[in-house]
Amino acid sequence: MNPNKYNANSHSGRFNKRIGIWGPTVTQDEIGNEIETFGEIMKLWSMVKTVKGSEYIAAAQTQSEKTVRFVVQYSKRLERLFDEHKTNIVIEYKENMYRVVAPPINDDELNKTFTIITEGRL
Repeated sequence: MNPNKYNANSHSGRFNKRIGIWGPTVTQDEIGNEIETFGEIMKLWSMVKTVKGSEYIAAAQTQSEKTVRFVVQYSKRLERLFDEHKTNIVIEYKENMYRVVAPPINDDELNKTFTIITEGRL
């Protein structure tokens, strides 16, 4: 396999939606005490995937929740972040907050992309 060959599935132009990853962060107050707060950790480019037909039936049972899948490029930093905080992470997209419902999936175990499944209020 030629590593320089164009692959439409991993084309960086498909990662065209900007998201923010929010989670627990440690800050210092004015006297130097460490305080754990909840804030933006990083911004990423992602693909936003619609819910498939089989997933739609399950999602329709909870009318007030919207299931969204975000696909982001793999990074060790993101993997460590999810290992440390598990599902205590929220994704901001188009001024809406989506709660991560499961640890990210390392797609095909190739260390190229993560799929993050989230739910948010309508």
